[in-house]
Amino acid sequence: KVVALQAPVSDRESLTLSPGSNQSAEHLTHAKSLLSQNKGNEMMPRTAFWAPITASRYVSLFDIGGSDDYFSSDFTNDELAKRLGHVGDVGRRESSGLRLLAAFSKKDEYVPESVERDVLLERLVLAMNNGFDGGGGESTAVVVARGLMLENGNHNLSKGEGDKEEFVEAVGKLMELATTSDVQ
Repeated sequence: KVVALQAPVSDRESLTLSPGSNQSAEHLTHAKSLLSQNKGNEMMPRTAFWAPITASRYVSLFDIGGSDDYFSSDFTNDELAKRLGHVGDVGRRESSGLRLLAAFSKKDEYVPESVERDVLLERLVLAMNNGFDGGGGESTAVVVARGLMLENGNHNLSKGEGDKEEFVEAVGKLMELATTSDVQ
């Protein structure tokens, strides 16, 4: 089993780059209020997001620690491990064979400039591997997640010469590795 995460970015952090982001705290308060009234399926105002979105989905994506807030750079390593460590747990089960590629684009327009992309990718992969990075004396541990930094790519890989091909090639190699019995 192979999973490829192309552009694992924080929706919460990307919201700060959107037009009208100065209203995001107000929208979050409104969404939480709707949830507290058991109205999570109510639609948010059109100004809250570029697409129609319910209050529960808004909180899930944009609240700190929301149920879909997985890739935020302001999480501690422990918080990332709590959110992503299940990947390593599943991948190390004898029958799983799960392997994951996290491909991050250095020029992703949905990542704030203040985020050190290389550092974040390294932290995400380490969290997915439960702190195991493939080095040292832990030869029995399996590296489940691997990172790939695409140097020139944007969020959807429509820009950045050669990055689409590099991504596809990396997924193909991971699929080949997943089919062998000695995947490490």
